[in-house]
Amino acid sequence: MKRLRLILILFLIYTTVDGQSLRDIYQEGLKAYEEKNYQLFKEKMYTIDTMRPNYPPVVYNLAGGYALTGDLEMSFQTLRQYILMNATQDFTKDADFAALLEKEEFQQIVQQQKELTKEIPVEVAYEFPILKSHSECITYSKKQKAFFLGGVRDGQIWKVSDGKDPEIWAESPENSWAVMGLEISKDGKTLWACTSAMTNFENLKEADKGKVSVLKYDLKKGELLETFAIPANHVFGDMITDSQGNAYISDGVENKLYWISKEKGKLEVFADLNEQIINLQGLTFNEDESAMYLSDYIDGIYKLDMNSRTLEKLMVPDNVLLKGIDGLYFLDNELIGLHNGTQPNRLVSYSLSDLGNEILTKEVIAQSGKLGEPTQGTIVDGEFYFISNSPWSAYDREGNFNPGDGPAIIGKLPK
Repeated sequence: MKRLRLILILFLIYTTVDGQSLRDIYQEGLKAYEEKNYQLFKEKMYTIDTMRPNYPPVVYNLAGGYALTGDLEMSFQTLRQYILMNATQDFTKDADFAALLEKEEFQQIVQQQKELTKEIPVEVAYEFPILKSHSECITYSKKQKAFFLGGVRDGQIWKVSDGKDPEIWAESPENSWAVMGLEISKDGKTLWACTSAMTNFENLKEADKGKVSVLKYDLKKGELLETFAIPANHVFGDMITDSQGNAYISDGVENKLYWISKEKGKLEVFADLNEQIINLQGLTFNEDESAMYLSDYIDGIYKLDMNSRTLEKLMVPDNVLLKGIDGLYFLDNELIGLHNGTQPNRLVSYSLSDLGNEILTKEVIAQSGKLGEPTQGTIVDGEFYFISNSPWSAYDREGNFNPGDGPAIIGKLPK
C-alpha cells in the first residue's frame, strides 16, 4: 500500500550505518557497479540487506552481485528469495546472470517463477459497484447479517447487506480520518474502528497529519460512544478484540501494540515491539487467546505471548518468505496471510506446528486475476471473507483518486 511504501522509503533515508543512510550506501553501490567494481557493489548491497531485509531492488542487485563475483550458489539462493517477492520480472535476459544461464538450478528458478505468476482464481462472495470511499477493512455482524467496511478516502463506515446496495452507516466524526481497521466485539454489541490521518484522506488538514484515533460505537443504535485519540507520528493499521472486551491496535510507525482495556478504558501501550519489528501490520489471536500473531510487513510473522508480553519470530521452511503481509488471520491452526507487498499479490494459508511457533507448509489460495490488492478480512462461522481489491493503485502522484468503474469484490476462502 502507498502508506507502507512511504515508510520503506523513509527507512532507507533515516536508517544509518556509521553515519551513512542506507540510501547513500545504495547510491555508492550503484556507482561501484557502473565502475565495474562488482565486489564493492555486492558488499554495499549486502550491507543494506543485512540492515533492512527483503527490499526487492536490493535483493535483486545482491543476486546479480554474487553472480558477477563468481559465487553462483549464493546467487541462486538470493534469486530464489527475490522471485518470492517479485515473480513478474524477466531476469533471463539480464547480462549480470550470464554465468547462470546454462545451469540446471537456473532453469528450475525460471520454472518456479512461472508457478508463482499462474492465476489462481478468487471465489467471489459479493460484488457491488466500487465505492468512492476506498474500502480497506471489513468486519461482520451476525445480528444484523451485514458486513461493515471502513473507508480510507472519506473516513466513513459502510454497511453491506445481502441483496442491498451499500449504505453509509456512520459519517466521519471529529478526530477521525481514514478508517484502517474495524472489529465487532465478541458479544456483538460494539463496533470498534481505528483511524489514521493520512494523505489519502480527502479532507485531511495539514495540522492533523500523523494523528490517530480509535472510535467506539454502539452497534445497534449506530451511536458514537467514545473517541480515543493521541498526537501525531503514528499509523494505526489494524485492530482486534478479545473475548474479555479488550481492544488491541497496531501502530506501523512506532511499532507498538496499543490497547484499550475494558477495565481502564484508556488508550495505552500494551507492548513496545520496535526493537524487533520493522513495520507492524495485521493482528490475530490463537484459539485460546494465549498468544497473538503479528505480521511485520517487511520481515515475517511473530508470536506474542499475552501473559509475559515476549515476542518470538516464527520459524519457516526455505521456500517460504513472509514478506508483504497486511491482514493476518488464525483459522483451524492455520494462518491466512493477505500479501499485497509481493508481485503478484496473493492469499496464502500457512499451517502451524502444534506449539504454534513454526510454519510447516504453505498453500497459495488465490493469486492474480480478480485478486487486486487484498488488505483485510473477517471470519464468519468458520469461513473467511476478505477485501479482494482495495484500490490503493487508483491514486495518482498528486493524490487524486480515480478508482474507475470496476466492481468492488469481497472474496471468500474456498472450502
